[in-house]
Amino acid sequence: MSGHTAAVFFSLDCVLVRGGSLSRLLEERLGLSGPSSLHTSGETDAARWEGVAEGDLHTQLSGLPLLPGVAETTRWCWGNGLVPVISSLTWAPVGAHLADRFGVHSYFGCSLETAHGRFTGKVGDSPVLTDEGEFARRRADELGVAPEDCAAVGACPADSPLFDSVGLGIAFNAPPHAGTHATTSVQGDDLRAVIPALRDLAAARS
Repeated sequence: MSGHTAAVFFSLDCVLVRGGSLSRLLEERLGLSGPSSLHTSGETDAARWEGVAEGDLHTQLSGLPLLPGVAETTRWCWGNGLVPVISSLTWAPVGAHLADRFGVHSYFGCSLETAHGRFTGKVGDSPVLTDEGEFARRRADELGVAPEDCAAVGACPADSPLFDSVGLGIAFNAPPHAGTHATTSVQGDDLRAVIPALRDLAAARS
């Protein structure tokens, strides 16, 4: 990671499914009932996951119709001194899958306990923050960069603390009320649409 000058925090849970939540769509595909996704509601009802196979989670995630351009955008970030980080408050296995799949540095998530390849319905032992903004500030500190020199890409009302924690907030395909805390708004059918805004950040930090 030598040469990085800032981080970009991607709230992929809302960004990758236009007008909805990736976590919620995944839960529906897995047949889970109960409260809405962790990112949307902040609920930590792990009991709904009891008996779900880890492999089923990965299979369903791989088959979701996601916005294109994610891997290309994260590669661009790496190549321009920006560390891509997933900041969505979601279940850790979801964040881990997306980070591995798209070449992202790290992720934010609430752990789920597993046994014999299945989720037990209990939250794991690892403590986790419940605020995207605080996560971004801590991760920026760990990376040795200032939060005000970083950027965030989000689309949900829950992303407001994230936008408030960085210098550049990009509301991507976000409804007006969800982008009030952002610095700028971008519309597009491919995540690479945010690169021009990030290019200005990279140039300023070079």
